[in-house]
Amino acid sequence: MVTKEKILLIAGCSHTAGSEIDGNEDSEYNRKNSYGGLIATELNRRPIHIAQVGATNSGIARQVLQWFHKEYDPATMNVNVLIGWTEPTRLEIPSMSHRNYESATTNADWYDKSANDYYRIIIGWDGGDDEERSATPLLHKFMVEHQPFLEYQCYNLILQVQYLLQLHKIPYMMCNTMPFFLDNIDSVKNLIPLIDSNKYYQLGKKNEAFFPKYQLLGYVNEKAKYWHHGEEPHKLFAKDLLKFNKENKCLKK
Repeated sequence: MVTKEKILLIAGCSHTAGSEIDGNEDSEYNRKNSYGGLIATELNRRPIHIAQVGATNSGIARQVLQWFHKEYDPATMNVNVLIGWTEPTRLEIPSMSHRNYESATTNADWYDKSANDYYRIIIGWDGGDDEERSATPLLHKFMVEHQPFLEYQCYNLILQVQYLLQLHKIPYMMCNTMPFFLDNIDSVKNLIPLIDSNKYYQLGKKNEAFFPKYQLLGYVNEKAKYWHHGEEPHKLFAKDLLKFNKENKCLKK
């Protein structure tokens, strides 16, 4: 009988990757000391870090889908999944050129190369080349004026991944590293009850998302240039997630 390797697949954006814990955008130290890395240690599971710096929620969903499509072997792997969703006001658009986001995600254990077929639109970023700079102003306008659409789409992505993992009986936990804001419009209210709140830490509670929670508590990472937390908030968030896990039995040892 084959002994299956116990794995924790960790997906998300830079906040889940532990960016700038040590001042670097990505490093082995950051991944190990991120909240996901700490949870993997506590559960005695090998972490497979696939979170990407700058990832959108559509990219995060695709990270998980592509990893299961290309890497998952149920005969040899005992996989649990931890996902940190990012802010809804990020878009990725199919690109006419091949991109190199891998250069910013240097310490992932596995990289979803399909991310390089898109360009990312993030509030505060005007684009780095002609294709991006041409499209970004109109897309920024769309993002600001149509936040309900963006949040509705993100809840659909969450459900897409939830149903995949449920179908294959994969234990999982989800959380927010950046907040969702809208839960009082019909398009979103129709979807939220479909999400398993026993597997989603503080679903719908925007101030409990990782980044704003510890920002409001006064934590400052002096090493960071791009709004990322240091080591202590990651430890505290891991502790909260492990407590939630003990109560709801999301992830397994």
